[in-house]
Amino acid sequence: MLLQKYADDDDAAIREMVGRMQGKFNKYWEDYSVILAMGAVLDPRLKVEMLEKAYEAADPTTSWLKIDELKENLKMLYKDYQTRNRASSCGVSATPTPHDIVTESPLEHDFDDDLFELERSLDSGVGNTKTHLDIYLDEPRLARSAFPDLDILGYWKENQHRLGCLAEMARDLLTIPITTVASESAFSIGARILTPYRNRLLPKNVQALLCTRNWLRGYEDIKELVLSII
Repeated sequence: MLLQKYADDDDAAIREMVGRMQGKFNKYWEDYSVILAMGAVLDPRLKVEMLEKAYEAADPTTSWLKIDELKENLKMLYKDYQTRNRASSCGVSATPTPHDIVTESPLEHDFDDDLFELERSLDSGVGNTKTHLDIYLDEPRLARSAFPDLDILGYWKENQHRLGCLAEMARDLLTIPITTVASESAFSIGARILTPYRNRLLPKNVQALLCTRNWLRGYEDIKELVLSII
């Protein structure tokens, strides 16, 4: 890792800088978002295998703990979706047995459909009770080189009948808006508003001051743009 490489650098200034950066990294590494990791797993090009490699590269000492936590949270969340959708029988992949397929009424399905179902039951195993989450994780990853611009939500839409409520879970997770701004950056201006001489402002007044500041700055930007055009 780059920080570890320069931790013992001959330059004292670089060592000091690396120490501060390592502290910041440790803070975010300890408080990382499991939701974001679960969203990455639901990218068919990544899954758990890619996260294992990434975590191991970042911190080999804690990577296995984070992977175990990730898998446990995935199972818990999926079970919650199973419970909420039990009425629609989306929890278990109920693969029919060959006997059920060949003995059902010929009026119900086309003969080609029967052959397809029979072949699928033999390939997947008779009496398969694996959950859709297990099926998805056991399937090989899609090659990133073959699908560089994969529409992930489109992938789950196309596979919603095959993977049941896991597709619903993926849709909910992958549509969460993500911000790339550090959380303290969004509130760093608070120290300029709540100074030692103005530390008893009501929350609504602080919000009003922040909004007013943003509006005024926004108007200044628009004014400069208009003047540049004129």
